[in-house]
Amino acid sequence: MRKFIISDIHGNGNIYYSIMNYLDNLNQKEDIILYINGDLIDRGYDSAEILLDIKKRIESNTFQIEYLGGNHELLMYQEFENRKQGINSYYNDWYDNGGSITDDMLNEILDYDKDKILKVVDFISNLKIYHKFSECINGKNIVLVHAACPINTKDECDLIIKDNNDKVELSTWTRENDPFIPFRCRIGDDNYFTIVGHTPNNNSYGYEYHINGNYLNIDGGCARYVCGYFEYNHVPLVEINEGFLKILTFNNNNEIIYGNIFNGNKSIPISEEELNKDRKLLNKEIKIKELIKNEDGVVYYK
Repeated sequence: MRKFIISDIHGNGNIYYSIMNYLDNLNQKEDIILYINGDLIDRGYDSAEILLDIKKRIESNTFQIEYLGGNHELLMYQEFENRKQGINSYYNDWYDNGGSITDDMLNEILDYDKDKILKVVDFISNLKIYHKFSECINGKNIVLVHAACPINTKDECDLIIKDNNDKVELSTWTRENDPFIPFRCRIGDDNYFTIVGHTPNNNSYGYEYHINGNYLNIDGGCARYVCGYFEYNHVPLVEINEGFLKILTFNNNNEIIYGNIFNGNKSIPISEEELNKDRKLLNKEIKIKELIKNEDGVVYYK
């Protein structure tokens, strides 16, 4: 079974549907599993639509999908927990981090049906926090987590969003450049090779490979793109293999623009001939939505 990872889509429908159609086409030939490394939602206009699509795909088993929670999924869960307790302020942590578009569009799509909305919240509340792979990079097991890996990953620690404890908070929020990374979490760890998102990187292909720090950052900046910083025009699709990673870079125009193989300490570009084999799996009929940023800084679809 081929294993793939994406992270930090943030409601960017162009890239989401491009990647999912690529995987749909691949799944007709081979068994695959997709791991979503958190922050599927918020900031982007298609957040609610994408969330409902993933929920439907998981329930119908279109192909196997493991959706891990990020800080934005945690914020959504926490906000609805506050509402249960009667704490209902328009200005809250979720909205401050771009959650209003998800909330508004979820209500609109589901026709303000409270029961349907709470089923979506229940779906979010049960998302796992990390996944440990049997595959290794440089002899180290690969671990997938949104922001930072709990030290006790070597134990079978089954964290989910609704645990809502310190480990969940640290695993979804910790950043590499924090002045003090709590001892309970690390971005990389001597015993593991960690794949994270959460912090937008400046690499033109959407990923940063820190072999000495034992981690790979695959947040290509979709959160910034959907806010009008259009230079962040890429999302990496990572494939996990024993001993190496394959990364294809997708952009907002339904294109695969670059590919690399990481094998130990070496980065090997994928040839155009090989990339063209992957490009044949793209659905050329996808309609691209054009985002526009007006003089007031407001971003909208054309």
